[in-house]
Amino acid sequence: MRGKVYLANAFSLSMIDPPGLFLVYEEKLERVKEIIKNGFESAIGHESTAKLLSQLLGVNVPANRQEIKLKYGDKLIVFQLMQRLPEGKILDEEELKKIGYRFLIVEIVHGEVM
Repeated sequence: MRGKVYLANAFSLSMIDPPGLFLVYEEKLERVKEIIKNGFESAIGHESTAKLLSQLLGVNVPANRQEIKLKYGDKLIVFQLMQRLPEGKILDEEELKKIGYRFLIVEIVHGEVM
């Protein structure tokens, strides 16, 4: 079952609805590009992050601060910075690149609590 593909810059357990079994794993940039080629929904909350992701992924990634609820079959691609930022700090694209980042995939693999 193929669900929605989301692109976000954070993950929270409150995004899982209803609770179930999920996987979290790291993925390379080239594989992320393959995953999003058939479409995705942006949940990127900051304009500078959206611009950087647009450059990295070669597609338009709009800033779209929204709440999402993952269901069985959905996939969440999380763009994770490798360092926690000070409260309220907003970085430009060059600063984001210097910090370092990775992509994590969150998938719901079983749609109910076991």
